[in-house]
Amino acid sequence: MNKPATTLRNRSFFSFTLTQFFGAFNDNVFKQMILMFSLILLETDRQGLATLLFALPFILFSGNAGQLAERYAKSQIMRLSKAAELFIMLLALLGFYLKSEALLLFTLFLMGAQSAYFGPAKYGAVPELVEDRILINANGIIQMTTFLAIILGQALAGKLLEQYQESLHVAAMYLVAIAILGIVAVYMIAPTQANKPDLHIKPNPFSSVIDSLKEMYADKPLFMALIAGSFFFFSGALVQLTINNYGLTLLNLGPGGTAGLLVRLALGIMIGCLMAGPLLHRITGKWTIFIGAVGVCICEFSLYFYHMPLGAIHGLLILAGFFTGLYYVPIATFMQSRPALGKKGEILAAYNFSNFVAIFCAGGVWQLLMYFEIPANLVWWMISGLLLGLLILMFPHLKRID
Repeated sequence: MNKPATTLRNRSFFSFTLTQFFGAFNDNVFKQMILMFSLILLETDRQGLATLLFALPFILFSGNAGQLAERYAKSQIMRLSKAAELFIMLLALLGFYLKSEALLLFTLFLMGAQSAYFGPAKYGAVPELVEDRILINANGIIQMTTFLAIILGQALAGKLLEQYQESLHVAAMYLVAIAILGIVAVYMIAPTQANKPDLHIKPNPFSSVIDSLKEMYADKPLFMALIAGSFFFFSGALVQLTINNYGLTLLNLGPGGTAGLLVRLALGIMIGCLMAGPLLHRITGKWTIFIGAVGVCICEFSLYFYHMPLGAIHGLLILAGFFTGLYYVPIATFMQSRPALGKKGEILAAYNFSNFVAIFCAGGVWQLLMYFEIPANLVWWMISGLLLGLLILMFPHLKRID
C-alpha cells in the first residue's frame, strides 16, 4: 500500500484534484441545465422535484457505498464511477434531444446514484493520499478547486442555455466531453488498496448507515460536525433554487445573468475555502465556524432587498460565499480526520447519507414554498434565520471541533 504523501506536490493528489474538478464541473453544468429547463422552457418551477430526485439515490445507496469503499480499493471504485458518468451523460444527451422531462429527471436520478457511490471513496481517499498534518491544506485546495468547477459549470450552463435553447442536445455534447476528461484524470491516481477486503457487505443498505450514525452520536464532537455539515448542504440546495428563481422572476436577468449570480456566490466560497486553512492556523475551528456563520446570516438577510443596485447584490453574494467557505472547511476536515482508519468510508457514507437527506428535505421545502407562492427574496430571511438558530444551539459545543 502506498504511504500518504508528505507534500501536496505529487501526481496522485494532483490527479485526484482534477478528477474532483471535472466531476463537480459536469454535475453543475448538468444540474443547472435541468433546473433552468423547467423554469425557462416549461415555464414552471419544478426545481424542488429535480432536487428530490437527485438526492434520493444518496438516501437509498449511501450505506452500501460506504461498505464498498472499505471492501474494495477506493481508486477502483472511483474509476468505475467515472465510467458510469460517461454512460449517464450519453443518456442525458438523448433526453435533451427528445426534450423529454421524464427522461432527464431519470438521468438526474442516475447521476445522483453515481455520485452516491463516488462520494465515500472520494472523500475517504484524501487521508490515504496525504498525511494528516497537511490534510487541512489539502481540503482547502480541494474545496477551492471544487467551487472553481462550480463557478465555471454554472457559468457554462447559463451560456449553453442561451446559445442552444432550441437544440440542447448539442450543449449536452459538452457533458460527454467533460466525462471523458474525468476518466483520463482518475486513471492517473496511483492505485490504492482495500482497508477491509474481507468485509461482509450487509444486505440491508440502511443497517451500516444506522450503525455509523449511532457511532457518531456517541462521539459528540463528530455528531455536532455532522449536524453543522448537513445544514450546509440543506441551505446550499435551497440557496441554489432561490437564486435561480430570484434572478429570473425578481431581477429579470435571464439564464446568463442568473448563472452570473451563482458564479459570484461560488467565487466567494472558493476564496473562503482558500483562506480557511491559513485562518485555522491562527484561530480555532470554533471561531472560524462562528465568523463564517454570522457573516452568512448578515449577507443573506440583506438579499431580501432585491431593489438595491445589481452590483450590491453581486457583492453580497460574494461575501456570503466567502463566509460559507470559512464555515464549511473546518467541518469537512474534522469529519475526515476524526474517524479511525478502517471506519472512514462507512462514517463518511453516513455523513453523505445525512447530507442528502438534508438536500432531499430542501427539495420538499422548496416545492412547499412554491405551492404557497412565497417570493424568493423572503426565502433569504428564512435561510438566514435557520442558520442563526442553529448557531445559537451549536455554539457551546463548537470548542470541540478543532
